Amino acid sequence: MDLRVEVSDADIAIARRLWSRAANGGAEPARVERLLSDYVQLISAQAQQIADDFRRRQLDGAA
Repeated sequence: MDLRVEVSDADIAIARRLWSRAANGGAEPARVERLLSDYVQLISAQAQQIADDFRRRQLDGAA
């Protein structure tokens, strides 16, 4: 059994909003960088989950 965390569009929107507010609100550069990293990681995780779902559907259809 594979465990996985689902990343939603809402998760990404929240991360983008937090990063944007920090970047435009004068937050310390280290915080802005950390929030940007979180945002990018969520985008990457969601892209991977979409690819995994696609591959799974392709395999299910081939069987």
